[in-house]
Amino acid sequence: MILSLRRARRYLPAALILLCAAICALISKPRAALPAAGEAAVPVPIVMYHSVCHSPYLPPGDYLIAPETLESDLIALKEAGFESVFIADLIEFSCNHASLPRKPVVLTFDDGFLNAKTDVLPLLTKYGMKGAVSVVGEFTRQFSENPDPNPAYAYLTFSDVRELSESGVFEIGNHTDAMHATSGRFGAMKKPGESAEAYRAALRGDLEALQRELAQKSGVTPEFFAYPFGAVSEDSGEVIRALGFRASLSCREGINYLTGNPQELFGLRRFNRPAGISSAEFLRRLTAQE
Repeated sequence: MILSLRRARRYLPAALILLCAAICALISKPRAALPAAGEAAVPVPIVMYHSVCHSPYLPPGDYLIAPETLESDLIALKEAGFESVFIADLIEFSCNHASLPRKPVVLTFDDGFLNAKTDVLPLLTKYGMKGAVSVVGEFTRQFSENPDPNPAYAYLTFSDVRELSESGVFEIGNHTDAMHATSGRFGAMKKPGESAEAYRAALRGDLEALQRELAQKSGVTPEFFAYPFGAVSEDSGEVIRALGFRASLSCREGINYLTGNPQELFGLRRFNRPAGISSAEFLRRLTAQE
């Protein structure tokens, strides 16, 4: 199907994300973050969703699923005894000794697609569940300045982000201001030949910019950071901690085993949810390593 020029320009960022996110799968191998011997641990699977909608432009795939698939997942999780929690709840568990449900699960939605509001929010509300959406500053700015109601390719506006945050159903994460790209640098990774000092300054400036804008325009200051494409550099952890983030999300697959150590919240593992498999099969992936 040939898109109109206007729609093609609108949809290009979303298509680029879905294409580039495939790189995440190539560099991420299923592993479990096992606790040290003798430590009691709470197993916490984290699901990574992206776009959830019926798209006339792209078929369902690794980073695009239908709302019916999400609904089936929510039903399967509830029937299996899982209770969704915020990343903020993991922070409270690890930092302040708060309790977690017997079978916690975290549902994350990367990139800040508008369908987090139009398609995901009603389903989470219907089943009494909650989620975490990580937004990209430049995409949110673009659609705040030029709103477009098409959930197949549009992104949340700053007003939408505020609405989701105030709903009590979603928490908001930082997914970089302008580093969700592959030109210049790959995501938030260090460029070849870039000094550690220059890299830390660039990353700090980018993340600070989005933190300020979200605070000013959406009334929220994220406590967690999601690495674009799961691309991590050695010096990034220092910057993330210095900025006050209390958790970070990777694209490495595996169950997280939390023992109450706050350092376990950095580089949390997630299971990407692709189309083409049943909720029962996907649920087996989430529980295979428990």
